[in-house]
Amino acid sequence: MKKSLKFSCEPAQAVYEGRDSFMKAALEAVSEQFSLDGASFYEFDEKTGLLRLRQRRVAGVSFEHEETLRPGPGSAASRALETLAAVTAKTPGGSFLYSPFRFDYCDPAGGLSVIPCFGLVRMERSPRKRRFSPAEAARADAYLRSFLRDYFKAEFFALHRKYDKNVAAITELTEVFATALRVRDSFKHILSGIQTYFGFDRVRLYLIDEKNRKLKGELSSDIRGQIKSIAYEEIPLEAGAHRFADIVLGRSSGAFMERYKDCVLYMPLSVQGVTIGLLIVDNLLSQLRIEPAELAMLKSFGGQIALAVDNSRLFDKVEELSLYDELTKLPLRRYFNQRFQEEFYRAERFKQPLAVVWADVDFFKEVNDTYGHQIGDKVLKEVGRVILSNLRKIDFPCRYGGDEILILLPQASGLEAQRLSERLSKELSELRIPVPFSKTKELRVTMSIGVSTFPQDASSMDGLLEKADDALYWVKSHGRGKIALYSDIAEEKKKTVEAGGTSNV
Repeated sequence: MKKSLKFSCEPAQAVYEGRDSFMKAALEAVSEQFSLDGASFYEFDEKTGLLRLRQRRVAGVSFEHEETLRPGPGSAASRALETLAAVTAKTPGGSFLYSPFRFDYCDPAGGLSVIPCFGLVRMERSPRKRRFSPAEAARADAYLRSFLRDYFKAEFFALHRKYDKNVAAITELTEVFATALRVRDSFKHILSGIQTYFGFDRVRLYLIDEKNRKLKGELSSDIRGQIKSIAYEEIPLEAGAHRFADIVLGRSSGAFMERYKDCVLYMPLSVQGVTIGLLIVDNLLSQLRIEPAELAMLKSFGGQIALAVDNSRLFDKVEELSLYDELTKLPLRRYFNQRFQEEFYRAERFKQPLAVVWADVDFFKEVNDTYGHQIGDKVLKEVGRVILSNLRKIDFPCRYGGDEILILLPQASGLEAQRLSERLSKELSELRIPVPFSKTKELRVTMSIGVSTFPQDASSMDGLLEKADDALYWVKSHGRGKIALYSDIAEEKKKTVEAGGTSNV
């Protein structure tokens, strides 16, 4: 959305350029049409009785001018203001025509409220030139009044177009906020929508991390429409830590915010009275003042933006619950299948190794039958903790079902997978699960583990799982609590067959 009203960022220079441009154009037009040597645009303050000079045009040059005059009783200026009719005057300084006006303009500082403007235009000719005849004075006065009416119409239609754009923005932004669900997509949608319809230099979103008491950066969108992560920004949610934290906590804004209050908007996002984040929009690069109408409109969206953000986070949590096992904190089978496809494709394309570890807790059924499911749950919970604490960031475990655990090890050879399995097995063997009502008062845990690798053992996903399962079966049939690589048992099977024996592998 393009800005139709422009401002300088500094409050002292906050000027409505539309009205200034009109005054300049009016003086230029009437000066050229009636061969004037000078023209001045005055506003009249009825309370003080003063005329304030706003714009001058002399010798073909227009410029802003500040001068305050008090029209004398009976003067041409006073008579023009009293009668609202054009008045001519002849003095040693030249000939003058005073053309009064009344029109309305929109005040940006007042949220585009309509303000009446009352004053006059003084048209000037030097003593050497002819004076204004009654006919010429009437034509000049009519010409100027026509110019004012045209301005009013142009402004009305401009405001009407702005209103239509605002309605369109409201409709489309509401749809954006209502339909975006997934967190990352939703945040991008929200920032893109605000950037598109308001045209700010930058839009940033921060969310509160209640658990760690921090204000964390999410995304930033710039005037080019580029969206980037600002996840590296983490601000302690403490008074005095940062002005963003102070805003969220409802404390003093500080000198910086006061200085740039016309160019920056800090909007806390709240849902049911609880602050969940902070939206920041600014024009610090362009130094354009944010229009009051835009501020009002954006603030009216505050509740919807906050709800959209909160809903997307809630959706993400619900989705996460459907992808992760609550007990072990490990991903579930359907999530594993999705990641397995991605990792296998990557390994196949870039010719990298990929290992699969298939493990299950030894005698887990007997644990449940003997000690109950509460003890069994404790075992699984500890198994999940040990696994998560020993994996690399690129590794991906899952609770495949019951007590079965699958682990993807991208870029890992069979030897590296074996070393990880040994580390897991050792740490699990040191676990002691308290069982107060048993004779031993505690329970020890072991796991049987089978390992297969791509491309050494199999060239497909199904084949890789099958070989890992075969290796696990071998361990379980040979005493449990051990680790086996499919390549090792396949080699053993081959030697047995070559020796003329029968393999039970």
